[in-house]
Amino acid sequence: MNNMDFGIVTKVKSAIDNSEYDAVIVFGSDNVQYLSGTKLPCLFDYPERFVIVIWSKRGEPLIICPLEWKTTLHNESWLRRTYSYNELKSDSLKAVIKIIADLLHEELQGKKSAIIGVDKNRVPYEFFKELMNALPGMEIVGCDAWLNELRITKTQEEIKILEDVAHRTDHGILGAVHHVLSTMERPEKGLAELIRVHCLERNLDVVGYHSVSQAASGEHAKKFWPLAPKFGVGWGKNLSKGEMVRVEMKASLDGYWSSAARVLIMGDPSPEQKKAYENLVALREAAVENIKPGTSCNQVFKRVKEFAKKKGIELISDLGVGHGIGVSSFEPPYLNACDDTEIKKDMVLVIDPVIYGPNQEIMRSKDTVHITDKECEIMGWYKDWREPYLASKSYASGPG
Repeated sequence: MNNMDFGIVTKVKSAIDNSEYDAVIVFGSDNVQYLSGTKLPCLFDYPERFVIVIWSKRGEPLIICPLEWKTTLHNESWLRRTYSYNELKSDSLKAVIKIIADLLHEELQGKKSAIIGVDKNRVPYEFFKELMNALPGMEIVGCDAWLNELRITKTQEEIKILEDVAHRTDHGILGAVHHVLSTMERPEKGLAELIRVHCLERNLDVVGYHSVSQAASGEHAKKFWPLAPKFGVGWGKNLSKGEMVRVEMKASLDGYWSSAARVLIMGDPSPEQKKAYENLVALREAAVENIKPGTSCNQVFKRVKEFAKKKGIELISDLGVGHGIGVSSFEPPYLNACDDTEIKKDMVLVIDPVIYGPNQEIMRSKDTVHITDKECEIMGWYKDWREPYLASKSYASGPG
């Protein structure tokens, strides 16, 4: 059994005991992973295959999964109770519902009424209807807000691994761009794949198309993902001297994510490129200065937007300026105009201001930050990103 629970088991038990729910039924690869430790790419890639976690106040938590996944999930999970169903049978949905109903009736026996929390944003509609019919007398309510609140602040173990994955990703990007010379041709796609390889060398998980690298330059840098809705790993265009190149990487480590974006300039920056990068740094610093406990997410967004306007910086504000990160690469809270979530100690966020460069290239710098008692600290820098990475004319050991 995987014993690396990152302090979550204790945290969840306490949250369940202090909640209104007699039990929670959880779907979705991210929520299932968070409550069980099952960090398998197949959970993300096959959302139609039911993998369900149940936590109740009275019994031990458990996981329900397809029969052929049972051994793997049992070995990967922190949970000791594993139940399975046969997907090949036409009534597999009813079989899963029966397992849930039998377990809850057994664990809640003698209780005249019960409140069951379900993450309604993840549960399939047909499944929810069948569940309602199978649990008469029980009140089934959404527990999405409770799950968000649970995940939004991190344990100390989670903070350590999020810092580790951010650092390894930053190191991986640096290892890749170190191979780029301003005097030699290298295709965007080749650089994107080089980033993936360097992240693999640092033991990061880059399996699956939700883990993706990017290198975009010139006209392609005017788009967020030049090959969307495909995999976005880059075109065959060669990088050219003097161009700004946006490099990005999403990767994971033990199920926890990094999301990084950096700027590479092919040679010495022009005055316009230098000014644009200074603007990007100024927005990052404005965000760091304003992110602190007690401030709301939309207040941070408003202040960064006002700072950009005051400095004459064209902020692409529709995207917000950051978001949470954890067992998924993009999760609450969101630093935008709509999210009034209060920022709290031990949140981990990705700051992501986005601006236009001198030739309307999209420039961004994604930085992982940790909220402490009083302030916001950047985590995971391998390089000091107050300056962009400049491709040199030759390697230190020679021109090859």
